[in-house]
Amino acid sequence: MVLLSLWLIAAALVQVRTSADGQAGNEEMVQIDLPVKKQREYELVTPVSTNLEGRYLSHVLSANHKKRSTRDVSSNSEQLFFNITAFGRDFHLRLKPNTQLIAPGAVVEWHETSPVPGNITGPVNNHQLGHASERIWKTEPLQTNCAYVGDIMDVPGTSVAISNCDGLAGMIKSDNDEYFIEPLERGKQMEEEKGRIHVVYKRSAVERAPIDVSKDFHYRESDLGGLDDLSTVYSSIDRQLNETVRLRRHAGDNDYNIEVLLGVDDSVVRFHGKEHVQNYLLTLMNIVNEIYHDESLGVHINVVLVRMIMLGYAKSISLIERGNPSRSLENVCRWACQQQKSDPNHAEHHDHAIFLTRQDFGPAGMQGYAPVTGMCHPVRSCTLNHEDGFSSAFVVAHETGHVLGMEHDGQGNRCGDETAMGSVMAPLVQAAFHRYHWSRCSGQELKRYIHSYDCLLDDPFEHDWPKLPELPGINYSMDEQCRFDFGVGYKMCTAFRTFDPCKQLWCSHPDNPYFCKTKKGPPLDGTECAAGKVSFIYLYNEVLRYVA
Repeated sequence: MVLLSLWLIAAALVQVRTSADGQAGNEEMVQIDLPVKKQREYELVTPVSTNLEGRYLSHVLSANHKKRSTRDVSSNSEQLFFNITAFGRDFHLRLKPNTQLIAPGAVVEWHETSPVPGNITGPVNNHQLGHASERIWKTEPLQTNCAYVGDIMDVPGTSVAISNCDGLAGMIKSDNDEYFIEPLERGKQMEEEKGRIHVVYKRSAVERAPIDVSKDFHYRESDLGGLDDLSTVYSSIDRQLNETVRLRRHAGDNDYNIEVLLGVDDSVVRFHGKEHVQNYLLTLMNIVNEIYHDESLGVHINVVLVRMIMLGYAKSISLIERGNPSRSLENVCRWACQQQKSDPNHAEHHDHAIFLTRQDFGPAGMQGYAPVTGMCHPVRSCTLNHEDGFSSAFVVAHETGHVLGMEHDGQGNRCGDETAMGSVMAPLVQAAFHRYHWSRCSGQELKRYIHSYDCLLDDPFEHDWPKLPELPGINYSMDEQCRFDFGVGYKMCTAFRTFDPCKQLWCSHPDNPYFCKTKKGPPLDGTECAAGKVSFIYLYNEVLRYVA
């Protein structure tokens, strides 16, 4: 996503921070990285929360802000309203929760490399890394309360896909262009009362040379020869799918759900940061879901997350073979098949795998790779995508379109005239898009195949999913929780004994053991926090109590 670095004086962009005595604070330099070509193609704005009529309520935007007022949320189906002024226009956003993005029981898994067998004290080469196994070191439920969709009030034909996990982030489709919005700085949810600066830029302004995606797909299984054997090995999965009666939708012939496993390699996690990557990915997939809801498609498809996996470094570099998209896709599809849950009724059973990486798996400019008509196949229902910011949502939608059976517009069909107008399946992705749409050929090709994709008939929102473990701390020590909160090397602080570890988790790094940090919360419920004691929080008379 980093294509232009702009050094900006914070005092010129953000309101001058004042000290307690009212004096202006020190100016500081802020570096932001924007995927735009010229400064005039983005704007810095301060969104506000409003009511239905557009009257100001507050500057608080984030869902989890401790001071978010109940008046910020309309009683009308939990609607939210925000005002954004950019490019000489006022956007009054009307949003409702996207209840079709994340399935009940959906989880995110964090994987890490298991120790290399043998002498692990010596240097480890790439061959060893490539064959190192990974273990799950943390599993948690996917956050579900901050993905929203909606429109611009009083402007027909508009759509919005926004998350407010951390400020406002996502896509605004107006009557003549698409815009992306994101906070200037991440992790500032608790500092929104006085206004929070966001960046708004046009999708057409994204710095990207025309991308030739005319060879981003495979037609036959033989094109992915390495997967043929794997297909045989996992044929039992396919048989079980056919033999097991799964729940079906009853909302009409044009309602389908693609239950997605989202694989995310280490390059993406490191770029966005462990603390922020999950929010970013939910925003990205919210945009993908909104693209598939565009009326031009003619079929209603929900892109539903059932599982997200963050891979470790070793597995990430073993899957992607630089300059070899076919082999990389084969590796990714094989990996996704190995992650499949054997029980088709399992909450995390997926229909389709989407893999995101920032590694270069193909020639310069290649953004994605996918098998054509692979949907619901135990091995071939997968895509490989180069992640490069919110505009990558269109790459994901394009590649998944191939798996659904869509061809490139103008190649084997008569829709070449629609590519210049921004069709999603255009073979040449150009920067000067205006409004995106699905071509008439994409809709026809989808309808030709979609009735054969039985796996898309399941309704992930009708299952009676088993509850997640009620005491998550049983599986994670205090040291492991410190590592996840503050990074590699952090462990429970042992330099001081003046605090109760069952009431507040303090962490330190071995390089500076007397500098202890806390997020002002207790360990996870079920954590063995002291000899014979387990951390547990309960609510009594609306007051949180800590017991051990």
